[in-house]
Amino acid sequence: MKQPPFTASGVYKRLLGYALPYWRMFALAVLAMILFAATDTGLAALMKPMLDGNFIERDPAMVRLVPVALVGLFVFRGFTGFITAFGMSWIGRRVIRDLRRDLFGQFLRLPVRYYDRNPAGRLLSRLTFDVEQVAEATTNAVTILIRDTLTMLFLLAYMFWISGWLTLLFLLVGPVLVGLIRYVSRRFRRISRHIQDSMGELTQFSEEVIHGHRVVKAFNGERWQERLFDKVNERNRKLNMKMAVAAGASTPIIQLIAACILALVIYLTTLQSLQSEISVGGFMSFIAAMMLLMQPME
Repeated sequence: MKQPPFTASGVYKRLLGYALPYWRMFALAVLAMILFAATDTGLAALMKPMLDGNFIERDPAMVRLVPVALVGLFVFRGFTGFITAFGMSWIGRRVIRDLRRDLFGQFLRLPVRYYDRNPAGRLLSRLTFDVEQVAEATTNAVTILIRDTLTMLFLLAYMFWISGWLTLLFLLVGPVLVGLIRYVSRRFRRISRHIQDSMGELTQFSEEVIHGHRVVKAFNGERWQERLFDKVNERNRKLNMKMAVAAGASTPIIQLIAACILALVIYLTTLQSLQSEISVGGFMSFIAAMMLLMQPME
């Protein structure tokens, strides 16, 4: 009977099950993510009193307070960022350990016919490379889901507080960025699957040649094996270059779209009829929030 295809959500649910035994560290990391997400909004909000109070009104209290607040904000940001990174790495390495333990135990219980159908190199690649990649992707996905989503919500709420109509304008153009990012992400996943298969093929070929080196030497097959290895190795290189091209091309395109949005916002806010609605500090604070929003969107 043919098994139903795996879905991304189903795979993530199964992998998150491996993280449940470490829920205390997970809760601490999530709390640090929430606080870290708030620091981006705090940084954007600090622009308003810094410009309006320090440079325009010349408020002595603000002149003393803003530098201290800026340093304190980055100290707090660094601390929560460290707790997030350490906590998720702590969980991720234990998930990798547990996955490898379960996979190795499964290998021991598999029938002989399974090993006849699957080369040892591919199985070894699953135990080493694939487990590492999948577990790291899971912890990274959790971090992105929680920290970056909250960062976006906090920043959007602050942008609405500064100027609702400018925020609505940004949200109207935002789906173009989201669509582009989704396309690039799908391409990354597709190429990543091919790279995993290629690594398995590379490991399999190398393992067979190393174990069968006596046979290779006996039949003078060194040159033949070198040519075969070059083909497998070259395929892996091309796949990694496809990933590099996709990553390299997506960043400037996204930045160009963001620059167009920024130019439109600057033009609209400098119109004579709108200049009185937003102060200089408020405008720069809005721009800072919008630029900080780009990274979590991506």
